[in-house]
Amino acid sequence: MSWYSWCLCLYCLFLKVCSTEVDSWTIEVPSSVTGLKGSCVDIPCNFNFPGSDRKFSDYTGIWFTESNAIAYHSDTSKISAEFQHRTKLLGDLRQRNCSLNIRHLRSSDRGPFFLRIEIKDFEKYSFINDKVSVIVEDSTPEPFIFLVEKEMKAGKKVTITCSVCHSCPSDPPCLTWSHQGNVSSQSQQQTNGQWKITSSLSFIPSKLDHKTVLICTALFSGERKFMSSTPLSVTYPPDSVEVVFNSFVKEGDSVNLKCSSDCNPAARSFQWFNKSGTLLSEGHTYTLKSVKRHTEPLYCTVTNAEGQARSRLIQLNVLYPPEFKPGSSCTTEIFTVTCLCMVDSHPASDIKWWASDPSELLNSSSSEKHGSLTSVTLKGRLHSDVVHCYASNSQGNSTLTLTVPRSEALMYIAVAVSAFLVILIIGLTVWIVKCCRGTEQTEIRMKTEKDVSGKSDSERKFKVSIYDRSEHVYGNMALEEEQIPNPYDFVSADDDAIYANA
Repeated sequence: MSWYSWCLCLYCLFLKVCSTEVDSWTIEVPSSVTGLKGSCVDIPCNFNFPGSDRKFSDYTGIWFTESNAIAYHSDTSKISAEFQHRTKLLGDLRQRNCSLNIRHLRSSDRGPFFLRIEIKDFEKYSFINDKVSVIVEDSTPEPFIFLVEKEMKAGKKVTITCSVCHSCPSDPPCLTWSHQGNVSSQSQQQTNGQWKITSSLSFIPSKLDHKTVLICTALFSGERKFMSSTPLSVTYPPDSVEVVFNSFVKEGDSVNLKCSSDCNPAARSFQWFNKSGTLLSEGHTYTLKSVKRHTEPLYCTVTNAEGQARSRLIQLNVLYPPEFKPGSSCTTEIFTVTCLCMVDSHPASDIKWWASDPSELLNSSSSEKHGSLTSVTLKGRLHSDVVHCYASNSQGNSTLTLTVPRSEALMYIAVAVSAFLVILIIGLTVWIVKCCRGTEQTEIRMKTEKDVSGKSDSERKFKVSIYDRSEHVYGNMALEEEQIPNPYDFVSADDDAIYANA
């Protein structure tokens, strides 16, 4: 074999060896990835090289753009200004993971990008033929809400899911709900470097959730926010059953009653009952004719596909004018008169008293109310045989005249006082007469003594005769223990001689 042939063979062998080594450098990257502007994007990357079973401690991974701008370098000072502080390696080169993360994605970050691997004391290789393009979008598809059950039942647990696709598994979007409940999340890898994150919400719906809007919000890095919403439909039995009617009804008028409730689906039947449970009518409305003040309370029931409920007992608010009740009267005790006026009315009446003149009102001493009955008491001294009770409200007025009885005790007292006064007058008269007689007798005795001591015989005789006549008249008044001296006891013997000669 000629020298030329040997050279040619050696050259071919060299090319073959080199080609084998070069062809053994391999990389796994997607041709393109999609990222949200302002958010982040991950470029998944795995590589292999000849002699990968050998141990190396010093790896350098460099990402270039097509224009040879350095998007990432382990020596951050070598990174191009447009990528400073925005890129990092997600994997470990020693584990053959060369994934790249780009944050705060810009429209200019489209690439394409390729990787160069440098291993100290070994080979260096640029994967120039394996480039990755980045599709930068201004918006991403809205989160998708999936309802397992289109119509929910109140009190029955449900689970609702919300999912959104993204290209940044190292910093995935955060999914939140507008409703409270148990939340769980999971992430799944898609094709072309895409990922899907799914959030599940579990809760027990109530009637308050019916027709509300459930919102799922996806918050991407860079504060980019996207929302999706769906209305909720919840079925529940009748609730808040009420009887609707005119608040005030005049006695004798008719009134229409309506039965209302909150339920889903709509009510299929309405029934009306009285307090004792007797069925009065069926239908959404019920008409009462000629309402009375004591109409019996009633209620209604509502039924739908989910159940039944009833309203509370309803007592109609019937208006009527004042009516005086038995028991209204007056009583008298010695000097005090007590009058009671009992009035049944709705609304409550304003009650006034007067005796003879309506303009001169009397003040009530007390007032009590028991339901529609008002009792007013008048107590005091009255100088009239009758008293008037006047009651009025918005429906009318009425007056009741009460007779004031005279007290028998007062009559007995008057008779007793009169008798006492008569006896007192008689006693005083007798006493005065006695006093006058005693004074007169005393004066006579004093005069008699004076005559005996200083008058002539003829005068003494005259006085004695007068005294004798007085003594005859007042014989019963003679002194028993101390006798009045006899005038003759004071006549001397000389005097007897004189009278004898006369």
